[in-house]
Amino acid sequence: MKDTLIFEWPGRHHLHPMLAVTILLAALLHGGMFFAFTILYPRTEKSGPNPAHIYFIPPGSPDAARMQGLLRSSDPAVYAPGRGVSLPEAFPPVAYVPRYVSDKPALDPLPAATKPDLARSTLAGPVPMKMESSVSGAGERGPVPTRLVADGELAARVPSLPKETVFLIPAGFDPEPAIFLVSVRGNGQVAHIFLQQGTGDSDLDAQAANLLRWNRFSANPGGMAWGFVTFQWGCDVRTRVSQ
Repeated sequence: MKDTLIFEWPGRHHLHPMLAVTILLAALLHGGMFFAFTILYPRTEKSGPNPAHIYFIPPGSPDAARMQGLLRSSDPAVYAPGRGVSLPEAFPPVAYVPRYVSDKPALDPLPAATKPDLARSTLAGPVPMKMESSVSGAGERGPVPTRLVADGELAARVPSLPKETVFLIPAGFDPEPAIFLVSVRGNGQVAHIFLQQGTGDSDLDAQAANLLRWNRFSANPGGMAWGFVTFQWGCDVRTRVSQ
């Protein structure tokens, strides 16, 4: 009895020719589809800026004769009014005629030139500014000490100077009243100090400015206030001892 578990190959071991034909046909179809659906962009070449070219046209050449009329028609100086240049009869006609050639506007005559009379003219000079102040002169100080006088909103807020305050001046110097433009905050602190009229001694002006800067005015909830503060010099102005 023949054993049925033994595998037996078929009698024909060669491949069918149709398989090879089918594989070749599939390869051709895939290649055709690849080339059919491939996107090809046009090849661009990089080009730099166009170089400058110079063309020389010899005088008397046919090209120069053809361009002579074009060059003359493009020259505005030839057509400018008042030039008095007679145009040649053989001048070629141009398509564009400037407006100032055909249409001349009517201009009003200029007035006659007159020389100003400087003798009769009045020249305005500087306007003097008068600063009102109730300050007595330095020679009228008397026995009273130096006190501060203010105007405007600061008139009722001026502080009193300390009793030990002493102002030093050079020997033989009679100081002028010192006037400052002062801004005071609502809490009485001085914010800005501008010297308007000096005493003639910069050191005395600095003493007065420092005294204003470190003294407090009366508080006012109204905010910042401006005014002129004047030093009326008194008996506390002493001569500076030279060392």
